[in-house]
Amino acid sequence: MVERDAPSARVVTTHHQGEFGGRSVRYDAIVTESPVANDKGEKAAVLVTYAYVAHNVGQKAERPVLFIFNGGPGASSSPLHLSAFGPMRIVEKEGAKPRLANNPFSLLDVADLVFIDPPGTGTSMPIKGVDATSLFSVDGDARAVADVVQRWRVANGRTGSPFALVGESYGTARALAMLNAQSKADLPLPDGVALLSLSIGDSNGPIVSDVTLLPTLAAVAWYHGAVDRQGRSIQEQFARARAFAEGDYAKALIAGASLDPAERARVAQRMSSLIGLPAAKFERDGLQLDRQEFMLGLLADKGLRTGQLDGRAKRAIAESNMHPPFDDPSMTLGAETGSLISEYIEDRLGYALPSPYRTLNLGINFKWNWGRGEVYRTVRFAPYLAKAMEAKPSLKLMTVGGYYDITTPIAAGLFALDHAGIGPGRRTSKAYAAGHSVFEDESELARLAADMRIWAQTLGRS
Repeated sequence: MVERDAPSARVVTTHHQGEFGGRSVRYDAIVTESPVANDKGEKAAVLVTYAYVAHNVGQKAERPVLFIFNGGPGASSSPLHLSAFGPMRIVEKEGAKPRLANNPFSLLDVADLVFIDPPGTGTSMPIKGVDATSLFSVDGDARAVADVVQRWRVANGRTGSPFALVGESYGTARALAMLNAQSKADLPLPDGVALLSLSIGDSNGPIVSDVTLLPTLAAVAWYHGAVDRQGRSIQEQFARARAFAEGDYAKALIAGASLDPAERARVAQRMSSLIGLPAAKFERDGLQLDRQEFMLGLLADKGLRTGQLDGRAKRAIAESNMHPPFDDPSMTLGAETGSLISEYIEDRLGYALPSPYRTLNLGINFKWNWGRGEVYRTVRFAPYLAKAMEAKPSLKLMTVGGYYDITTPIAAGLFALDHAGIGPGRRTSKAYAAGHSVFEDESELARLAADMRIWAQTLGRS
């Protein structure tokens, strides 16, 4: 990380126009630096936000503000900012260099957008000589980002506007940890929370993890033609697999060694018909699942392996010579688009970068403090959401997942919500024919944007 020499609070505003959701919109782009404190109250880092505020789209008091961030930990907001919802989008076509283009899928026609780079990402860097360690933790990160959200609302005269938190992957955990931080600090709770590719704990047990993973593996097997589709759509394949997983499969796992051998063989055969690996393997493994074995085994007869972030991706097994998760053929580290991001921020937004823009900081990820000696998948975040929804019943929840996302399976996130008391009647849940980053498929981005647009317009309404 390139540390900052001192705290700074620059605000840079530029003026633009674009067409979003079929509407012509004039808007300001506002880049804001906000010093944030460590656990001792010292200014330890400067967070940078990139906001887009429309001019000609109704009353500010009624117009929602979406505060948006990615995950990691250690990821900047650049994927959601410049590949999904911002007014400009990086377009990557096979055989052509990535380029910036106007983004018709931006939500700027219905909501103002604030993209937040958490501590240690983008140019939101620590200050020299000050201990920023506490910011690289669940609670410290959540406090800092929640503080910046409230300060932005005050500084921009938007305390009366509906607002929502939008997080992806670890950003879903951050959003829920922020609800906890907001409650503790007596800050206003948001009017909505959108969770993209849920990673919020509570689904890591030896039985639960298999039950919630199976439908996703069945979807990936369906995509690659490794099972008999029998004319089923991906939606039908997923639903069929989920019904089996939560029924006969769950019962078989619970029975363990006491399961009747004939029933074990029947369940293993059913698993094979859905997932595409041999029934004998499942019998041998006690009907348990292993992500890595699935990814390496599904297409092994062709010498290929599948991706994890996106199970549709594939690569020759012989070329997978890195340790997980870096051997994932669907993983990209942003090297090809980093220069475009920097050019956009400096040339179009007029913000002189104080250091190279850090799209991903894996150093933060490796040293992240999960609290109480825990690791990621043992931390329970959903109860924070349940508590917030109890305190604010009008809070609108939306969940988003990709059928082919093996890293954060759709069913796992929904299980965590269900078992925190947040059932289907209290949320809007959407699934897409995509991987971890739903917005990487333009057709699915169009669907996602349409669904998000409808959800955003419900914010602040009872």
